[in-house]
Amino acid sequence: MLNLRPEEDKELKEILTNIAEESKSKIVLLIDKSGQLISRSESPAFSSDDVTFASLTAGNVAASEALSKLLGDKSLNHMFTETEDEGIYMIVVAEKYILVSIFDKYATNLGIIRVKIKKYYDKLEGLMKRIEERAEKESSMPADINIEDIDLDTLFE
Repeated sequence: MLNLRPEEDKELKEILTNIAEESKSKIVLLIDKSGQLISRSESPAFSSDDVTFASLTAGNVAASEALSKLLGDKSLNHMFTETEDEGIYMIVVAEKYILVSIFDKYATNLGIIRVKIKKYYDKLEGLMKRIEERAEKESSMPADINIEDIDLDTLFE
């Protein structure tokens, strides 16, 4: 799971909220492909079980990617699902994340959603790569530590 610093979470929420406001989406979520909710736009009018939604979305994308490969395509970039009143647009970001926009079909349309996501896509992708690089750097062991020099017997005294 990706650990966000408060300033990274704030920047991420700001991007997602801008997409939601400009596209008139009810909510915009960022989910990783394992089904973990990373962040969501500020959206007091929308209520849902975000954790369940994130998990089901990741499963849906995984199944669609598998179907796409069976048809000979290399990858799946985006998907659209609709209910009677709502649309759900999903796009893969940096091959690891799923950006989801849920919108009222009577308030906006898929074209506007796609244009507004495209406007912020590079910024979002860049932020996620910076977060990944920072997390990887923090979790890696420094090269100048020699594990053989550590006296395990005295380490826990």
